[in-house]
Amino acid sequence: MKSTRGLFDGFEAQRTPIESDYRAVLRNGLVVLDTNVLLDLYRMSAPVREDMLTVLKTIAPRLWIPHQVQVEFWNVRQSNDLIEHHDKKANSARDALRSAIVKSRNALEDWINNIHLGNSPDFAKPMHEKLDCAEELIEDIVKMLEAQAAKDRVPDIRDTNKDPVIQALDQLLKGRVGAPYDPQRHLEEVHRAKERAGKRIPPGYMDFDKKDADEQAAGDYLVWRQLLDEAQVRQTEVLFVTRDIKEDWWRNHKYKAARLPRVELVDELRDLTGHRLFMVEPSVLMQHVSKEFSLEKTVDSTSVSALRHFEAEESGVDNRSGEKARYRLAQVPGGRTADYVETIWIMAQMVEENPRLAICLQKFMETFPSVTLLPEARRRLMSLVSLGIADVKDNQIVLTDAGRRFVENRDGDLLRRLLMERIEGASEARQMLREGGQVSELKYRLSSHPELELSTTQSELLLRWMSKLNLLSA
Repeated sequence: MKSTRGLFDGFEAQRTPIESDYRAVLRNGLVVLDTNVLLDLYRMSAPVREDMLTVLKTIAPRLWIPHQVQVEFWNVRQSNDLIEHHDKKANSARDALRSAIVKSRNALEDWINNIHLGNSPDFAKPMHEKLDCAEELIEDIVKMLEAQAAKDRVPDIRDTNKDPVIQALDQLLKGRVGAPYDPQRHLEEVHRAKERAGKRIPPGYMDFDKKDADEQAAGDYLVWRQLLDEAQVRQTEVLFVTRDIKEDWWRNHKYKAARLPRVELVDELRDLTGHRLFMVEPSVLMQHVSKEFSLEKTVDSTSVSALRHFEAEESGVDNRSGEKARYRLAQVPGGRTADYVETIWIMAQMVEENPRLAICLQKFMETFPSVTLLPEARRRLMSLVSLGIADVKDNQIVLTDAGRRFVENRDGDLLRRLLMERIEGASEARQMLREGGQVSELKYRLSSHPELELSTTQSELLLRWMSKLNLLSA
């Protein structure tokens, strides 16, 4: 009998989607929204938010969210980070602008003193007047920033009867939300999530990388499992929309142009339903829906690019290279004998109490007298920046949201997660161990890894960090 098999039979995941694929799934398939798509409606600027809601309304008959997405949405919706998002962005720009003026005044004063004109105030007066004018302009810009933040901020977010995002989503998702599992099924699926994570089966295994991961780490898997259940009932193709770009969802997750869902996910849905899985970020959804449903006159073309920039910024991706930024670590004060969680907690407390960088460095050297050189103190303190615990802006060092949580809770699991997500070589080291590598070999394997730029000394230091944080168990 003549074979009917073709090149892609059994390898459907290798086929790059084309316009007709997206057209079919948008017209007749199931469009599943991840939690971040809903929450990002609060983070978007007002015009982009309106355009995204227009897009979602256009494909409303196709929309559906798993129960797990509903749970996560309500858990996060009233967090301060979400409520204050636009104010924080405006405040950050304001502080940078005002700092530029302060920095300019200091530079001018230093120059005047360096050329010994400090006793000639009239000489510098015109220059100071120019800076006064610049400061007035800066304050005008600050008012504009604050006005825009007020426009972008969702009003009445604490009152669901008045929150316009809630009102829109309530209409969009009426009858389009999955039912919860019964308690026994829920426990079984959480257990299955842990088993899959141990075998590195996507999605969700990266959330189990932190030590003693709790039930919350099963969130991504529960979203996926509930998506599979719904797709099996409907027997249809699925378009999953998410801003989550972790490697346990995407192939080539670092490179936007080549990003496709993991082969395992495509195969799992195909084996269960016989249909294809597609995945896109919200900006790509906006682009396809605008084109397919002729929304060009309704949805501003700049919203797609604005949303793409927003996604890159929120996901920690460098727009220029498409790669997620990764950092390196310096030695911890106390070296091999130090309790790394305790030491980083002490350093983070210093930042909280001493936001001026110069003062913080002085305090660092007083607390850790073995560090006697200022450049070395700065290098070691910058490990907090590499870990995402602190940020440096001009002459200020401030805690991030993660840093504040770490100071409050001294949470070793949070520190471990930050290291695994942000530090170059950490995930590669864990993968080598899972593949049967020995800890004694890792230093040399990391330093020769083609995608890393780590010397043997840097690799050894990374492994010391990981060992002290109990991250070198396979």
